[in-house]
Amino acid sequence: MVFLRQLGMSIVCCLPLLAGAAAGDCPAMTRVGVSDLGLSAYRDGDKVAGAAVDIVKEVARRAGCKVKFIWLPRQRLFVEMEAGRIDMTMGAVHLPERDAYASYLPYAYLQYDLVLFRRDDRQYTGLADFVAHGTGRLNITRGIRYDPAIETLLGRLASTGRLESVSDFDTVFNKMELGRADGTLASPPIYTKFLRMERFRGQLEVIPLPEAESQFTGIYVSRRSLSASERRNYAMAVKSLIADQAALPIYSRYFDEATVKRLFRLGQAPLAAAVAAMLASTEP
Repeated sequence: MVFLRQLGMSIVCCLPLLAGAAAGDCPAMTRVGVSDLGLSAYRDGDKVAGAAVDIVKEVARRAGCKVKFIWLPRQRLFVEMEAGRIDMTMGAVHLPERDAYASYLPYAYLQYDLVLFRRDDRQYTGLADFVAHGTGRLNITRGIRYDPAIETLLGRLASTGRLESVSDFDTVFNKMELGRADGTLASPPIYTKFLRMERFRGQLEVIPLPEAESQFTGIYVSRRSLSASERRNYAMAVKSLIADQAALPIYSRYFDEATVKRLFRLGQAPLAAAVAAMLASTEP
């Protein structure tokens, strides 16, 4: 606790073991790192809420484990996990460098779009078109990785002074409103939050990116602080969540039907196969 206070972390929620959950192989408490992810994860007073938060709560219920949520800047999440100071992250993409210290359990998909503040009538067909023919500046948040094709285009923007990295999406959209940024890259759970705000009504344009592929979003469980049997217990819980398609009604609490259909258009089979691979890797 002393170390958490020194880092400025805030334990914002503790989920007790829910009645009826089957007790599995669990740590005394699973520390879940949380960061700003639009409607996937956000602060509501002294608590956290959002689609990804609800997914973790459901996974914990199925695993029979207790979790507490710790709010962190996005760029700190995997630093803390690699150091063994948190046990789980959520709303994360799969990156090979993270596999050295954590196991990946996807439960849904994400898709990045270009979001621009309407300042003129110019229409863009994607990020490459914006890079080649636009003059505006993009702001992106630190700690997020994109498709290789998008990273290349962002590098071109950076080389011409048209790209800036900031700490969180609230900062990005505030700067867009103030005219200090022209757009960003974000997934539907992120930008839907801002589209619904009165001050952004009719001001934001969302452009699907032909350069962006649908990616997994999921949970990382730490190899530093969780045993193989504990990780396996969580993997079994995610496996059952996928089999029941339980993520869909959770997402439907936050997003309209068209968005949910778009995000899950690849179906459950790829998610199930990825979790099955993780389970195979933890066989005794």
